Amino acid sequence: MLSENQQSPLVLVVDDDVFMRGMLQNLLEEQGYRVTEAQNGVNALEEFQHCSPDLVLMDAAMPVMDGFMACAQLKKLETGADIPVIMITALDDEQSVNRAFEAGATEYITKPVHWSVLRHRVEIILHARQAAAALEASEARFRGIFEQAAMGIALVTMTGQLIQSNPAAKKMLGIEAVDLRGKLFNKFFYPYDTAVEKEFYQQLLAGERDYYQMEKYFFRKNTPILWARLTTSLVREADNTPQFIIQMIEDITERKRAQAKQRLAAKVFETTSDGIMITNAESHIIDVNQAFLALTGYSYEEVLDKNPRILQSGHHDRVFYEEMWAATRETGRWRGEIWNQRKNGEIYSSWMSMSAVRGEHNEVTHYVAVYSDLSALKQDDQRLRLLTHYDSLTELPNRLLFYEYLTRACRQEERLALLYLDLDDFKQINEDFGFDVGDDFIKLIAHRLQQCVREGDTISRLEGDEFGIILSPIHQDYDVRIIVEKIIASISEPALINGQLPQIDCNVGISFYPDDQMASQHESVEILIQHADMAMYLAKEAGINTYHIYSESIEEEEG
Repeated sequence: MLSENQQSPLVLVVDDDVFMRGMLQNLLEEQGYRVTEAQNGVNALEEFQHCSPDLVLMDAAMPVMDGFMACAQLKKLETGADIPVIMITALDDEQSVNRAFEAGATEYITKPVHWSVLRHRVEIILHARQAAAALEASEARFRGIFEQAAMGIALVTMTGQLIQSNPAAKKMLGIEAVDLRGKLFNKFFYPYDTAVEKEFYQQLLAGERDYYQMEKYFFRKNTPILWARLTTSLVREADNTPQFIIQMIEDITERKRAQAKQRLAAKVFETTSDGIMITNAESHIIDVNQAFLALTGYSYEEVLDKNPRILQSGHHDRVFYEEMWAATRETGRWRGEIWNQRKNGEIYSSWMSMSAVRGEHNEVTHYVAVYSDLSALKQDDQRLRLLTHYDSLTELPNRLLFYEYLTRACRQEERLALLYLDLDDFKQINEDFGFDVGDDFIKLIAHRLQQCVREGDTISRLEGDEFGIILSPIHQDYDVRIIVEKIIASISEPALINGQLPQIDCNVGISFYPDDQMASQHESVEILIQHADMAMYLAKEAGINTYHIYSESIEEEEG
C-alpha cells in the first residue's frame, strides 16, 4: 500500500524483442508500476545506473551482452547488489537455470510468460524488498538510539548474563565491553537479589507488571559510591515466552547527593541551636525553625507572614536598620550584634548573620537570618560540643567525630582496621520490649564493645543500630580476627534488662588501611569506609553473626 506522496516501484524491462518489451510494459503499467526499458545487457547496465530501478526483468539470450553476463555485472555495482532480478527467457534447460542463479538472479520464469504468475512474483518480490528495507531502517534507528543514548542500556539473558551493553553503560561502570560480556548483570549493583526485587521479578514474569524500578549503588575504581536507577522490562517471543531482559541504567548520583544535602539542610535547620528566619524578597517571614521560636517566645503562626520589625527593641535607631539592609543588598550579607525583644518584652543581645539569596537572574529572592543568643553562648559551648560530636544515648563519638578520628588515624601511617558493625533487626527489640529497654540495650552493647577492644581503639555509634570501630595500630591481621570474634560472641549473649531478656545477632565488615587501591589520603578515608560497608553487606548475605574482610576481588568477582 503506497502512501499519498510515495512513488510506485520502477521496473527495468530488458529484452531484445521490441514486442516482448512492449507487452511487459503495458502489463506492468496496468498494475500501477513505472517502467523503463533496455534492449540488451550493455544498455541495461547504463539505464540501471541512470534510473536506479526497484526491480529488473531480464531476458537471457540477447546480442552484445546476454542476460547472464548483464545480471552478474549489475550485482557488482554498489547500488545493484540488493536489487532483485527476474530472468525471463525461453531457455528452460537446467544449465541455464543454474547460470541465472549463479549470476545473482532472484527468480527464473520461462517463456511463454503466464502473466498471472509474473504479476504475483513481481508483487511478492517487491513487497519483500520493501519489508527488508523497512526492517533495515528500523534496525538502523534502533542501533542509533542504542549507541547514542545518554542512559545506559543492557540486554540480559533470562539467566542473568550480559548479552550486550551500549557505550553509556560501559562508561558508567568504567569497564570495557570485553570485560562485561557474559558476566552476571546484577553483581554490578548493590544490594542484589533482595526480597522486594525477587517479588517484582516474579510479577514481571507473570505479566502482572510491565516493568519495575530499583535504586541501587555501584562502584567505579577509585571513586566514591555511585547511585543508579534500574528500570527492568521483559522482551517476549510471539508465543509470550520470555526472550531476554532490558535493563535501563540511569545515573542518579547527583540527584542522590542533592537529596542528601536537602535532608541534611532540613535536619540542620530544625536541630541547630541557632534561631533561623527566612523571608521573601519583600521581607515577609515565610519560615522559622524551632530554635527561633524558643529564642523569641513567639509561636509559628504568630510570626508567619509578619515583618521582622516585630522583633525590634527600640535599642537601635532608623539609620542602623537602613545601613544593615543597604549592606545586605549591596554585598549579599551583614553580620553584627543586634538587640531584639522577645514576645514577653524581654530585651536580649544576639549575633545576627543575614544573607541575601539570589535567583537565576541575580535577583534577590529570599533573605536568611541566623541568630545566636550571645548571653547563652558561653554556658552552652560545652553542651554544644557534646551534642555535635557525641551520641547522647551512649556518649560514644558520633559519625562526625568518628570521621575526624579516622582521618587522624590514617595520617599516622600505621596499619589500622576499620570495623562496621550492624545489629540485626534491632527494631524488633523496640517492638517486643519497648523503647526504654531498647535504649538500655544499646547502652549495654556500647559497654560490651568497650570491653572487647584495646585501650586506644575508638568506638562510635554511627546510626541507631550501626557502630564503627577503629583498631589502631595493627601489627598482625590475625589480631583483628580475634577481636571481631570476641565482639560477635559478646553481643550475641542475651542480656537481662528490667526483667526482660533481649538477644540480638550482628554482622561485621572489615577493611584495612593502607591499601594499594587508595590514591590520596582524603580518598583513602572515603574508600576505607565504603569497603567496610560493602564487607558488612556481604557478611549479612553470608548469615547471622558473621564477619567479612574486604578484598579487591569483591569488585572483580565472577559475574
